[in-house]
Amino acid sequence: MPTDTATLTEVETAVHDITAGALGLSAVGRHDNLLELGVDSLVATRIVAALRTRYGVEIPLILLFEHPEIAEFAESVHDLVLELDLVQSGTED
Repeated sequence: MPTDTATLTEVETAVHDITAGALGLSAVGRHDNLLELGVDSLVATRIVAALRTRYGVEIPLILLFEHPEIAEFAESVHDLVLELDLVQSGTED
């Protein structure tokens, strides 16, 4: 569910946790490269689907491949969440 309180740190933590879980790792670092960690299109789809479910925002799969560093990908997801929040708050007035 989208929320205007979703901070970059919270989104980044979600990306870390979801990625680590999808890859069967205990943890990943913020500067780790998702592709170098072994994320392929199937795992990327799982990561994006989990983030989509968590935040209620459409995340293009290509975004992960264009921003493979975890911190950069998390920032891109955060931007999408904020954009959705702005759109929703604008339509609720």
